[in-house]
Amino acid sequence: MSLIVPFLCLFFTFLIFYKGLHTHANYLNARASFMAATVVWGGLIVMSTEVLSLFTALSFWPVLTFWGIAAAGACVIFLLLILKPRPIAYNTALKLSGFEIFLISYIAFIFAATAVIACLSAPNNWDSMTYHLPKVMHWIANHNVSHYPTNITFQLFNSPGAEFAAAHFLILSNTGSAANLVQWLSMAGSVIGVSLVAELLGASRRGQIFASVLTASIPMGILQSTSTQNDYVAAFWLVCFVYFTLLLKDAPKKTVALASGVSLGLAVLVKPTSYFFAFPYLLWCVLKLIKTIRTRAWIPASIIVLLTLSLNIGHYTRNISLYGHPNASKRFIDIQTIKGLPLPLIFSNVVKNMALNMSTPSDAINKTIVKAFNQIHKLLHIDIDDIRSTSHSFPFAIPFTLNEDNTGNLIHFILILLCAVVLIMRHNEPEDLTRYAVSIAAGFILMCCFLKWQPWSSRYHLPLFVLSTPFIAVILNSAKNQKVISAAIVLVLLSALPWVLLNERRPIIGKDSIFVTDRMSQLFISRPELKRPYTGAAAIIQSKGCTNIGLSLPDDDAWEHPFWVLLNRHETKVRTEHVNVKNESAVYSETYPFNNFVPCAVISLRPEEGTGFILNNSRYEKEWEAGPVMVLTLRPTASIQGSGNTNSGSR
Repeated sequence: MSLIVPFLCLFFTFLIFYKGLHTHANYLNARASFMAATVVWGGLIVMSTEVLSLFTALSFWPVLTFWGIAAAGACVIFLLLILKPRPIAYNTALKLSGFEIFLISYIAFIFAATAVIACLSAPNNWDSMTYHLPKVMHWIANHNVSHYPTNITFQLFNSPGAEFAAAHFLILSNTGSAANLVQWLSMAGSVIGVSLVAELLGASRRGQIFASVLTASIPMGILQSTSTQNDYVAAFWLVCFVYFTLLLKDAPKKTVALASGVSLGLAVLVKPTSYFFAFPYLLWCVLKLIKTIRTRAWIPASIIVLLTLSLNIGHYTRNISLYGHPNASKRFIDIQTIKGLPLPLIFSNVVKNMALNMSTPSDAINKTIVKAFNQIHKLLHIDIDDIRSTSHSFPFAIPFTLNEDNTGNLIHFILILLCAVVLIMRHNEPEDLTRYAVSIAAGFILMCCFLKWQPWSSRYHLPLFVLSTPFIAVILNSAKNQKVISAAIVLVLLSALPWVLLNERRPIIGKDSIFVTDRMSQLFISRPELKRPYTGAAAIIQSKGCTNIGLSLPDDDAWEHPFWVLLNRHETKVRTEHVNVKNESAVYSETYPFNNFVPCAVISLRPEEGTGFILNNSRYEKEWEAGPVMVLTLRPTASIQGSGNTNSGSR
């Protein structure tokens, strides 16, 4: 029930904007008010997280108190607005055609189906198991978001924006599935937001609905909306940024610049790729402002830059203090980024990223596409798997999957290409539509110029596909034969159903359906071989009454989150910390409260530790082993510090 309080704050904030905006159509007023309210809400999440963290107060009562005060304040402001006389906005009747009602009903179906999946499913995405959720659990245990010693460095330097929201949801609900709602809400917000962007680009009401339907049916988006990944969260904040930036270029108001700056700051705090995708729109806006308000253009531009930096300063400071870089460790940067801008490698990167969205259900067709791309590279004397442009030396492939790591968006990709051809062939399209399309393409190329190709790069494309739907919708809406367009839209809707019903990790139907599979089996659905050793290790530790548990995990490649779930199923307070840390974060092992941690048992996934090891002058020896998991326990006779079992270490 406590989770309702932040949403009450969002609701009253929405009402404040809805009362304050005066448009000729209340349905437009409602959507614009929603966008403004969510930007304020997102800013409050970041601000409260950073401030509470400073006082080591990121826990239930401080978080609930903050949202209670925020909700009460928003309610009071709304009541004051009601008492103050305002001009009455003219109500435009919203009469929908049968086909429009069908399209909106489909969106409602997608919302309902994905909401059920999000609420009933255990988080089980690979990245979520290794770093998205574990870092949230460490924050909650530490009561702050400061860096800590960890064997999985992604938990530290990766942008934390989505996880800030997940932390609030988990603290207030104490339910793992609540973390899935962050991405689901982002999908819902994006579906609303793209309709407003389409309206600014000249789409009719039908075209705006097209944009929303196309967004709701993006395969990668459907899958991500039920997971604890963060690409849809970045997509939503970028939609907000683009919407307010398009408004700003034609109406340079400080309030709009504030909304644009907060949106960009939130997008960057979720995903660094937002830099690439947002830059073309920001440049377009600034150039337009220089043309219209000349020297005064520096004011809205400065507001955007300062707000972006302000929302990210906490994360930047923590990373710079540890890694000397605001975004990542040097090792990660070397692995992920292209050095220089060699044109052959950029070309290779562009076409390989495009190919990720060409996979089909036919293995034969996919292999033919791969062969064709290999042949193109040979003709140009380029190694398709050149390590200078390919992360981790992954071989080029385009498998067909139904999971959110590397599924493609074939039909949407084809629509983008077709609409781009139409735009090029026409000479009477509005300049804004052309510049909008160029901004999407420029963002994609910028990403390909700096980030190496990876098999899961299609995840990074999600914001681009979401931002492309208003462009597609405007082109489709302007076609002469609307019967053909309507049939094409229905085809898009039907093609999306497998991703709704047959999600590989959270299926609605089939033998592994979320309705018949127990939650623990859902947790390990991607790696069922780990269920027995993980549950066995937790059972051994709980049988000994051990409350201080060390984790000795391989660098950046271990499923940590299941241990948090398994070790905290009972009311006993358990402290879990990483030990034997060998990366940059090892310096935190010497600081309070980590320097007083003496585990009574260590869960190890490092085979070399099977012979035992010494930690803080205490000897740990293997007591149990199954598969890749070992449990090593403290030997009291060899311990100088004494048994860690007497120190609960709760904080």
